[in-house]
Amino acid sequence: RPGLGALLRHRRQLLHRGGARRRASRCCLGCLGIDYDGTHSAQTDMSVAYSLEEYVAAVVAGVGRVCDRKGVQHPVICSESGRAVVSHHSVLIFEAFSATAPASNMMDPATAYLLDELTDDCRSDYRNLMVSAVRGDFDTYGLYADQLKRHCAEQFKEGVLGLEHLAAVDGLCEIVARGMGAAEGPRRYHINLSVFTSLPDMWAIEQLFPIIPIQRLQERPAVDGVLSDLTCDSDGKVDQFIGGRSSLPLHELPTHGTRGYYLGMFLGGAYQEALGGLHNLFGGPSVVRVSQSDGPHCERGFMVWSREDKSISCRQTREM
Repeated sequence: RPGLGALLRHRRQLLHRGGARRRASRCCLGCLGIDYDGTHSAQTDMSVAYSLEEYVAAVVAGVGRVCDRKGVQHPVICSESGRAVVSHHSVLIFEAFSATAPASNMMDPATAYLLDELTDDCRSDYRNLMVSAVRGDFDTYGLYADQLKRHCAEQFKEGVLGLEHLAAVDGLCEIVARGMGAAEGPRRYHINLSVFTSLPDMWAIEQLFPIIPIQRLQERPAVDGVLSDLTCDSDGKVDQFIGGRSSLPLHELPTHGTRGYYLGMFLGGAYQEALGGLHNLFGGPSVVRVSQSDGPHCERGFMVWSREDKSISCRQTREM
């Protein structure tokens, strides 16, 4: 998404190269940016600081000046701005079906039992960690917490400790840190898709797309969460969001299990699914086409078509 100045310089170079022909019948260009974050700002790669009218006026004026200087006939300017044309044409809707439990400030008996099984040097770190926490010395606590985790990881590699011991140590450190006033980290929401299939640009080039809940809009979100997909890759997550946030305001998941919790990703256009492939053999999401219709019962209505071309009536659409 280059700025207008860079765009015009590029077009000027193209015209200079073709100056010997002294005639230009057509000039093709693209590079029309998208305001992904809604700021209308040039201070971020996720926005543009110009309108469509300003873009057209600057391009036409710039091309015209160069043509006049070189004595070239003014061309017909064709714009092939792919993302800007198709970015609004689709919405990816996906379900968050589970989430990590809210953090507890109490140590459960199973965790205490596992901590008692630590080796002597790890238990020494454990005792020093607790002493520094009681004193309120957060810096010293952090040093002993890192040392304890490092020793436990080394002994895990040697086969002395199990994975459950590492989890118990992590849980202990989180409980103690919260007791000393540290903020609770975002909760992890598990979403029914593959980031690599449906959101490849988020993973590959750190492109940000607007993501919001599309239901319970009358309720204020009370949970900070990040999104984790169902693949086996640790990179299959979304933890950067519009506005420079490292978490997304979300709602508590329904407890009765009869309804899902759905979110929408916007401005993805036509490229994400085409680029994604079938990572981990995940199939693509179901495709539903929505078009305006003037048929019976369709005043201001829409016709919905699934991938199998089984239509849903406009009356049904209004009732959904």
